[in-house]
Amino acid sequence: MEPLTRAEAIDQLVTETGRGPEVAEAMVRDYLDETSDRLGYSVHRWGLDTGDVAEIRRDYEWVDYERGETPAQARDRAAEYAADWSDVAAVSDPEESPGYAAHIDRQTTTWAARAQTFEPVDDFERARHAVAAAHGPDPVYQADDADIAEADGWSS
Repeated sequence: MEPLTRAEAIDQLVTETGRGPEVAEAMVRDYLDETSDRLGYSVHRWGLDTGDVAEIRRDYEWVDYERGETPAQARDRAAEYAADWSDVAAVSDPEESPGYAAHIDRQTTTWAARAQTFEPVDDFERARHAVAAAHGPDPVYQADDADIAEADGWSS
């Protein structure tokens, strides 16, 4: 498995899932938080690899295509789940059970993020993101008035 920096993992998630950088950052943070909780110590300084990114992506592949669910229906379902978890948070006492309160917060945040609109990235966009991640953004030529006048035959 190929080692990745945190930024590379985020870029890969943006490319593969069509989510924005902020959501991809949250996906990585949640993964590291949950791994830290499971192991009992922080793993936030550890490197990531392609296997970690694949696991993060699987955690966010929640549209039930096998049952014919569309992305719009999945977002509606996610919004309902987010509201349900928010209702649970309203009646829970975080001082009584801080671990459960953290779980409620993660579930509310996760389902609210899933309720956001996203569009899968097509192959062209995936390739463009990969090139930009490896070499920087596409250079964009900005023509000034003199360039435009010259192209139109109006140069002096």
